[in-house]
Amino acid sequence: MHQVEIRGVSKSFGSIHAVSDCTISVREGEFFSLLGPSGCGKTTTLSMLAGFVPPSTGQILLQGEDVTRLPPERRNIGIVFQNYAVFPHMTVAGNVGYGLKLRKVPKAEIQRKVREALVQVDLDGYEDRIPNELSGGEQQRV
Repeated sequence: MHQVEIRGVSKSFGSIHAVSDCTISVREGEFFSLLGPSGCGKTTTLSMLAGFVPPSTGQILLQGEDVTRLPPERRNIGIVFQNYAVFPHMTVAGNVGYGLKLRKVPKAEIQRKVREALVQVDLDGYEDRIPNELSGGEQQRV
């Protein structure tokens, strides 16, 4: 079964055609990359997959389920943008745990998962820092 299927997806912003008839299939365990020049539609395609931007046409399936019209919070998709997109007023721990907090995960579980994630990206001990106290690479790992 395909984990991700994008079938004939297009996106237009007025007269601008950002993505035209895109079809992608990614199987479980497969590594997949989108490569192309600036402005070719990579970010728009990923934003449609995550649910941030609705496609003009086509269908998006995750594990065989049509999610084309589901909001982002119901898709269980993570996306890391090229810019750091951290909340400047929140601590590292607050930024990392924010999505779990929105999903109403119990506080103890959030703390455990944040701790595990920070260890994984070599930011253990940075929990109470704010983004302007971090290097660019550290912000990206947050």
